[in-house]
Amino acid sequence: MDDQPTPSTSRLKNPLVLMVIIGLLVRLVLMPLLTYDFDMYHWALIVSNINSGHGLYELDGYYYTPVWGYFMGAISFMQGVLTEGLLGIRSTDMLPIEELSHRFHIATITSISFNVIMKIPMVICDLAVGYLIYWLVKDRTGDKKKAVTGFGLWFFCPIVLYMSAVQGMFDTISALLLLLTTVAVYKNKYFVCGMMFATAVLLKFFPAFCIFVLLSYIIVKHRDDGLAKMKILETIAGAVLISVVLMLPLIINGQMADALTFITGRTGSVGMLFTAFNGAIAVAASLFFGYKMYKTPAENADRHMFIYIFFTITASTLISMTPQYVIVMLPFLILFTLSEDRGYLKCWVIIGVAAFFGAFLLNNYSLFCSLAVHTDLISPGWVIDGMHLLESDFFGGPLILSLTGMANSAQYIGLLLVFIFCFADSINKRFPWLGKIILRIKGTEAHVDET
Repeated sequence: MDDQPTPSTSRLKNPLVLMVIIGLLVRLVLMPLLTYDFDMYHWALIVSNINSGHGLYELDGYYYTPVWGYFMGAISFMQGVLTEGLLGIRSTDMLPIEELSHRFHIATITSISFNVIMKIPMVICDLAVGYLIYWLVKDRTGDKKKAVTGFGLWFFCPIVLYMSAVQGMFDTISALLLLLTTVAVYKNKYFVCGMMFATAVLLKFFPAFCIFVLLSYIIVKHRDDGLAKMKILETIAGAVLISVVLMLPLIINGQMADALTFITGRTGSVGMLFTAFNGAIAVAASLFFGYKMYKTPAENADRHMFIYIFFTITASTLISMTPQYVIVMLPFLILFTLSEDRGYLKCWVIIGVAAFFGAFLLNNYSLFCSLAVHTDLISPGWVIDGMHLLESDFFGGPLILSLTGMANSAQYIGLLLVFIFCFADSINKRFPWLGKIILRIKGTEAHVDET
């Protein structure tokens, strides 16, 4: 008898295929079971507004630039085709959650079918980002095992799993667009690069900080052939074209101011000083790494472009400790770890785990709201009791704030370690006692600071 494995069994033994299957199964289990009530309610409200013919901005509820709204329009169509159209219900049993000190909860509970459909695009983007990481690591290192590891570090990262399969936030789309931007410019597809970059910036502003690195990279690549200006104009043309296409409906309807409320509505927050300070760091990093890219020799341009994008986008995520914001930098952290310095794996662990716990602890029992309202598996009372328990007094404040505060602090430390590790060699030369501590934490030898 022939004991040779069939093609199907061989594929199942492929570690990449196994990771895809396991990762998708984990997501398929989480998608219907756990959902954050507040964010998903707003997605349902936006879909309801679209379905009623009022678009994105005619009624209250949508506070982003239109890119995510266009995704919502497609999801609205899919939701109407695949389900009976139930978005959610106002649950009187869940009304007590609106009286908690943490105000971002609502008793209008979305249906499980709507929750699942909303998360499908995020899961698809998770796969796409994972593939791009796999391709980039393999391209940059020539090592297929490292490429498979890169896919796994992304696809099973706790905060990525949580945001796509549980909370349903769209930062994985932002990560995908920025990755596509870097791949396009790397492959000399400048018009596509401009389109992807503008779309990424209009979705969430963090990628905007990478503009100086990208422009400097184009200059360095074409410094000798005299085509730099033409290639930059080609990139700008792509960015302008897609921006006009995306924003034209708002310009025609006089809704540009509405599209900017995502930025203007946050300028008066209690963390304004913290945001301003870290925003200044992000701007300085953007200029600094853009300059370093400009001074890079042409033969090192490809390698340094990915390095400088990594440090720039990481600096931009310091602006806010909102857990999902780190997702946009994780692909570049993974690429850097596997192609440059394995010591940064510690940063991946700290950031990915701390951001997950920050989000999970903040939302806690509310993640079971849809399950409690739309099934008999658990009761609304159990959810409410658990949320009240976490809001009990703990050293002068709610327990939930203390727990999330610790997680947010760990996330911030993880981001700072990226830069501390970056300059470990310089620190070691000037302050050997401190350098030894940093290198011991990092677990690898110091590298020459090329940044």
